Formats: sequence, structure tokens, C-alpha cells
Amino acid sequence: MKYITFNQLKIKNFLSVGEDEVVVDFRKGLHIITGINRDKEDRRNGVGKSTIADALYFAIFGTTLREIKKEYVVNNLTDGVCQVELTFNVNSPKGNNNFVIIRSINPSKLYVFKDGVDRTRDSIANTNEYIEAVLSSSPDVFQNCVIMTLNNTMPFMGKSKADKRKFIEQIFNLQIFSQMHSKLREEYSEVKRNHDIEIAKSTEVENSIITYQRQKDAKLKERENKVNLINTKIELNNKEIEKVNLELTNIDSNEVKVTDVEINKLNKAYDDIDEKIKKLIAETAEINSTVKQKQLQLSKVGTNADVCPTCLRTIDVNHREHIKTEKDKLQNEINQSNLTCTKLKEDAVAFKNKQIKIKNHISKLNDELSTIKAKLENKKLLQKRVTDLQEINKQLIEGIQNLNEQNDTFNELINETKTRLDSIKLEIENIKKTLNLLDVVKLVVSEEGVKSYIVKKILQNFNSKLSYYLKKLDSNSICVFNEYFEEEILNEKGKICSYNNFSGAERKAIDLACLFSFMDMRKYQGDVHYNISIYDELFDSSLDEKGVDLVLDILKERCEKHDECIFIISHRKESIKAATGDIIFLEKHNGITKRVNFVD
Repeated sequence: MKYITFNQLKIKNFLSVGEDEVVVDFRKGLHIITGINRDKEDRRNGVGKSTIADALYFAIFGTTLREIKKEYVVNNLTDGVCQVELTFNVNSPKGNNNFVIIRSINPSKLYVFKDGVDRTRDSIANTNEYIEAVLSSSPDVFQNCVIMTLNNTMPFMGKSKADKRKFIEQIFNLQIFSQMHSKLREEYSEVKRNHDIEIAKSTEVENSIITYQRQKDAKLKERENKVNLINTKIELNNKEIEKVNLELTNIDSNEVKVTDVEINKLNKAYDDIDEKIKKLIAETAEINSTVKQKQLQLSKVGTNADVCPTCLRTIDVNHREHIKTEKDKLQNEINQSNLTCTKLKEDAVAFKNKQIKIKNHISKLNDELSTIKAKLENKKLLQKRVTDLQEINKQLIEGIQNLNEQNDTFNELINETKTRLDSIKLEIENIKKTLNLLDVVKLVVSEEGVKSYIVKKILQNFNSKLSYYLKKLDSNSICVFNEYFEEEILNEKGKICSYNNFSGAERKAIDLACLFSFMDMRKYQGDVHYNISIYDELFDSSLDEKGVDLVLDILKERCEKHDECIFIISHRKESIKAATGDIIFLEKHNGITKRVNFVD
């Protein structure tokens, strides 16, 4: 149990309080805070009574109960440094320590001292967190369990369902479960976000694989088309090579030699015939010459005269026969020579014809030789064409290999992406396991989980307390809460009613019963006890005289039973009679509030 004992509050230049410091000591008893407004005679409103409650709240949380902006918190008449100083003691299993909080505006500063040692944090926000941790309270709990401004603060029964649960958690010290639930929700959201990210990654990688596969298929199709085209080219080239090789086999370089030999033979035969023709011509010329001589000789042999003109002898019959014989002989020789000459001419013509044939054949062979030589020259071109085609085929085959290597690159990329996908899916499975675990834990710390179980355990005690205070306040209603703190209110006739079905005084009784019950539960269940409570305008509305007496009985009982220091802020003069302790009398004059001695 942590016991927090507030000792003293000092207020200066805060709201209507001026340079004259207002000091409030927190001692056991029922204390009344009241006063008079000298600026408005016979008026008790606007004195600055609630300033004490605001100052205490401001010292702890840095804001006012009425949520006044800081620039309006400072007294605008004195324009001095606004400062509130609160001293208190904390007695816990960790030790007994004295604390001082000094908070000011103009300039804004906050100091916390523990046993005289400065414990101020690096910022006002962090120092505020430190103070709340020391006091084990939040602003909402403090407003409903320590400072009750009943006419300005939303009563518990008027809060929303969510606000009720939040407040109850703080009262019963169950906020750890909400914090756990909140952190779990954050963690769940983070894990879910990671899950969604991994799912998105998985989808993206799967799409990448599909895209890569499509690209691979497209490349395969393209490669197949290219390979088919290349193979077609190779096949055509091979056919052309085969055709060229066939042509090459039909070209025999020996044909040139054979033809040359044959041409040489023909040339030699031509020359031989030419020689023969020349001989025939020579023989013919010689025979012709002989024929001419013999014709000349024939012309000279004999005469028709009776006397030889040569020898002048008389030509007789014998001589004439002899001449005739000689002439016949010469004529025969000439005829024979002419026949021989004719025969030689005929032979010459035959040789000439044969020579023409040989020449024609030589010409034909020369043409064939040119054709063969052209073929031989073409053979070189064909052989080069074969070599070129073979080189082209080699390059085409290399092209096919390159295309296959490109396909291997896609396979490698797809395999790497599939490996990545497997890793992502494994991560997704792990995240799913974590989400399932978080779902279970969330259920445990949810409203329906362990919190509901704990509330059930303490609910009987709370409902008993609530019934006790409703009875003490003479309420004509019964209020019972379930484990979700959903109330059920019964009127005096035992019928279920709404909170708003009751009158203002009846609602006030329910609110006060809840308030006192929560204060007790906070003490017992929350493991913390405050020595003070402040009630602003508790008696100034809704309650009749009987109601005021009943509330006073409860407050006095609490003072005695729990050694509490209770402050009641009231503008009713008759409230002073209820005081068992100090009467803090405030006086406002010229807009400045001071504490003065009470004079009845």
C-alpha cells in the first residue's frame, strides 16, 4: 500500500490570487472553503474558492480543472510570476519520502525535489509523467477520487461506456491490461501490417515469377523461331554445299591435260597434213613443170613438112613413125603426168578437207578447254562458297548456343525468385503463428478475458459498497454493476430505470454513492491512499437539508475512520457550521483574492 499525505499548498499570482501568498495546510478534519466578494457586496460567488482546487490540480498535472489556457492562469492584475508549490509525503514499501513540486508560469518552469534532491526530468512533459507515477494517479482518477467538482465534472454515470471502462480500470488498477491490450493491438497491427507487406511481397514475387515465365516462354518461342530459321538456313546451306560438292565432283582438272594432249595431237596431225599438202603442191608444181616441158618438147617433136627443119634432112616414113611414137610417148607421159597431177590435187583437197576438220575439231576442243578452265576457275569459287557456308553454319550454331544460354539466365532468375518466394512464404507462416498467438493473448487481456474475471472477483465488494452508500444517502434506488460495468438501476418499485429517469437530487445521491465507493475501492484495490479529498459546491445544488446532513455524516465518518482531510468548497454561509477543522475564508477585493481570518 502506498500512502500519500499532502501537507501544504502555496499559491501566488494564480488566477485571482495575487502577490500575497495563499497557504493551505492539509490536516485531518472537515474543512470549509468559503469567502466573500468585496467587489460585489453581499455576494459569495466569484471569490476564488475553486482556485484552491485548481491550484492543487495545476501543481500536479500542469493544467486546471476548468481547462483554462495558460495565458489566462496568470493573474493579469499583478503580472507577477505565477507559482504554485505543493509539498507531500509518500510512504510505500520502497521507503518514506518527502516531495516538493514547484510549478510556475512566466516563465514556465517545473521542479520536483525528492528528500531535498532535484529529480526534475529533461522536459516538463517527462517531469509530469514522473509526478503521475509517484502519485499513482491520472488526471481523470484524481478528478473523481480526490477533487470532485460535482457541478462541473461529468459524473461517472453520465460518462460514455468507453470512458467508464477507462475510469474503472484506473480505479481498480487494471489499466495494465488496457495498456497490454493497447500494446498488443499495436503489436498486432504492426505484425498484421508486416503480414500484409509480406503478402504484398509474395504477390509481387509471384507476379514476377509469372512475368519471368512469360518472358522465358516468349524468349523460348522467339528462340524456337530463331532456331528454326537458323536450322532452315543451315539446311539450305547444307543443300547448297551438297550441290556445290556435286558440281565439284563433276569438274575434273585432268580434262585439261587430256584435252591439251588431244589438241596437241590434232595440231601435230594438222601440221603433218600441212606438210603433206605442201609436198603435194610441190609435186604438182614439179609435174606441171614437167608437163610444160614435155608439151614444149611435144610441140617441137616432128613436123608436117618433108624436111626436118632442124637437121634439114628429108623426113621419111620411118622418121614419121618414129616422130609419132615419140609424140605418143610424150603425150602419154603428159597425160600420165596430168593424171598424177589431178590425183595429187585431189589428195591435196582431201588433205585440206581433213585439215579443216582437224582445225574445227581443235577449235571445238579449245572451246571445251575454255569451258573446262572456266569450270576449274568456278571450282575455286565453289570451294570458297562451301567454306563460307560452313563458316556461316558454324556461326549459326553458335547463335543457337547463345540463345540457349539466354534461356539458362531466365531459369536462374526464376529459380532465385522462387527461392525468395519460399522464404517469404515461410515468413508469412511465422507471422501467421504470431498473429494466432497474439489473438489468444488479446482475448486474455480483453474485456471478456482476465479483466472480466478480476472484475467479477471484486464486483461483489464494489456493489456492496455502492449499496451501503446508497442506503446511507437514503436513496430510493438500487444500482448494480456487472463484470463489464454496465449498470442496472432499480427504482423504489423494483423497476429498471435509466439514470436520467431520476431527479437531480436522486442522481446526485447515485453520483455520491459511486464517488464514495470508488474512493474506497481505489484505496483497497488500487493500493494507494490519499489523505485529502475536495468537494466543490457539494451542498450548493440538488441536495436538500436532509441530503446535506446525510452527506456530512458520511464525510465525518470518513474523517474519523480514514484520518482524511476533507475540503468542502461552498458559498453557503451555513456550511461553516459543518466544519470540524479549518475554515479557509477568502476575500476578493479589487479583483485580488486573499486569505483572511474568519470572523463570524
